[in-house]
Amino acid sequence: MTEISSLSTLLRRLEAATTKLEDLAMSGASASTVSSSLTGSGGAHAPQGQLSQIPDASAQGDVSHPNVEAYDELVDGPLKAYLELSKTIGGLVEEQANAMGGLFAAQREMILIATRSQKPPITSDIFNQLLKPTQAELSKVNALRENNRSSPYSNHLATVADGVPALGWIALESKPAPFIGEMKDSAQFYANRVIKDWKEKDQNHVLWVRSYIALLTELQNYVRKLHTTGLVWNPKGIALDTNNINTITGSASASTPAPSPAPAAGGPPPPPPPPPPPPMMDLSSAPKKAETDMTAVFAQLNQGEAITAGLRKVDKSKMTHKNPELRASGMVTAGGKPGSPKRAGPGAPPKPASLTLKKPPKMALEGNKWIVENFENNNEVILDNVELNQSVYIYGCKNSTIMVKSKVTTIAMDSCTKTGLCVESLISQLDLVNSKSIQVQVLGKAPTISLDKNDSCMVYLSKDCLDVEILTSKCSAINILTPDAADEGDYVERPVPEQFLTKIVDGKVVTTAVEHTG
Repeated sequence: MTEISSLSTLLRRLEAATTKLEDLAMSGASASTVSSSLTGSGGAHAPQGQLSQIPDASAQGDVSHPNVEAYDELVDGPLKAYLELSKTIGGLVEEQANAMGGLFAAQREMILIATRSQKPPITSDIFNQLLKPTQAELSKVNALRENNRSSPYSNHLATVADGVPALGWIALESKPAPFIGEMKDSAQFYANRVIKDWKEKDQNHVLWVRSYIALLTELQNYVRKLHTTGLVWNPKGIALDTNNINTITGSASASTPAPSPAPAAGGPPPPPPPPPPPPMMDLSSAPKKAETDMTAVFAQLNQGEAITAGLRKVDKSKMTHKNPELRASGMVTAGGKPGSPKRAGPGAPPKPASLTLKKPPKMALEGNKWIVENFENNNEVILDNVELNQSVYIYGCKNSTIMVKSKVTTIAMDSCTKTGLCVESLISQLDLVNSKSIQVQVLGKAPTISLDKNDSCMVYLSKDCLDVEILTSKCSAINILTPDAADEGDYVERPVPEQFLTKIVDGKVVTTAVEHTG
């Protein structure tokens, strides 16, 4: 069986090398380029922006380990199909696919390193350095989505960006396969939008979506089969440290750029390679210094009675038991004369609003809950595809208007300022918490509305919602507006009491709202 496996591996590598020779011969590449391609010196990272130059996985480095071989099959199959369809669509979709190609190449390098070395501590600088190439490509994928939200391909970019965190499985220490499944489900939301928008226009977009979902599915199968409890390392491999990490990663590490092609015959020789990076600082001296300092402290504590020999003698003029006037002052200044205590300085000024960190707006479905948060100066926040069994959570919005056009289970509005909320209907209740200057309108029915710690809130009710139960706690300036029976289209404003009168009647506490007349 071992001879058959070795022969199969040899035939696969020979076929990959033959294919690369044919491709390079058709493109007119030089002999030096052909040689460098066959030896694999180009590294595992694909050149950015050129999908056609992504090398076959079987031609990269050592593929003798089963984990690497299985990953190469994933790259040669689902990933290659996804990249080809992305190139067909072009534009931002192709650019994002370039980053995905680099991300899978960086992950292959990480798996290859794991087959050769022992596992470093997950919180160590060594492990963080190994993750840097993956993190860099992840940032590129997400940046393309954030910077192009107005693009006609925004749903394409969101599909990939919501699913790409699945490739962070290499940093998990338990159950990475279910994590990939959750990320795939997150990507399915925008994937369905792409299918809905393009199934009648261009079938390539539908095939593109299916290829991306298939890629995540195959990645989950690969991890479930070979990395059930996390990335598998070699317990008998090399122990990584700051001195050998650059050697073990080889030329395909994220810090090494792809080499340029060799010059044509007769041209000047290539420039010498740049000098190696300076060695990382050895932090082993820091614990020794701390240990030395603690040794000195314990040595002083062990002096016994001699420890007081270094204390300075107090002059008699500064002794309170011999100078009653010092006791009367209540305080002795640094110069030995009584004085008044220092006044406390002014408090630190509040942090300017311009320097506070603003979080990006978010509208996403997490499980059965829609999260709408951090919208500012936006009056077109619309949720029109919410299902009956889902809920909505609104947080941290300012100067915005939010519309929920479907009947939902519950809606919660938390820590919002100068924000309007328009609701169709609710099955359970509407919660308003920690908000200021808000307006809420119910177009249909809502059994219960709960207000807690709100200031200046106006609640508009429809004719079908007059049987609602309204609960208030720690609120001020709450007004309920109901339709005017005499004038259709107008509302009657009814304030909620804020002042109450409490009496003890027959041993019981009786509280009533205070009414002001006149």
